[in-house]
Amino acid sequence: MSGTKRRYRRPARRGQLDSDAEMELWLGPPGPGRERVFADAVAARAAWFKHRDHLRVPNSAGRRAWAWWCFEGHGLAYPGYDRERSTLWAAGLLLDDNERGALEAEWRAAFDLAQRLPAGERNAVFAWADIPKELVRRWSSPRRKPADAFEDAPIGVAPNYPEDAQARPAGGKETPPSE
Repeated sequence: MSGTKRRYRRPARRGQLDSDAEMELWLGPPGPGRERVFADAVAARAAWFKHRDHLRVPNSAGRRAWAWWCFEGHGLAYPGYDRERSTLWAAGLLLDDNERGALEAEWRAAFDLAQRLPAGERNAVFAWADIPKELVRRWSSPRRKPADAFEDAPIGVAPNYPEDAQARPAGGKETPPSE
């Protein structure tokens, strides 16, 4: 056995990126002492715009590749993994309503779970889940008190109360107690 390390790379088909090029566009340039795939930023930019649809990862709501932040980030600096999703939400840079809805549903679930905790711990959960402050304020505002059960019931139908279910027939009129 020779003492050299072998590097296994997926060979690129004509017009496609190899795995190292994909990784560099997704994660960024390699660290010090490692060889870069792209000669310069111009080559990386050209590869990104040619292959960006292929490089977008499905089911990664609120996440973007390194190259997106560099070449399409609308002047936003990369806020770090922990704040990436709320930054895109606040800037209105999510792809569509599906991505926005998926993020907001995830955040709402974390918000609802945090409501069981003391206030200080709640704020830690909000920060951990990267819930935008605007949503926390909106969801924390005093809720409308539930309307009286009779107001919510359809016309002509009395609400079903278990304690007097025997006294009320389906039509909602009371029957005299039987003797």
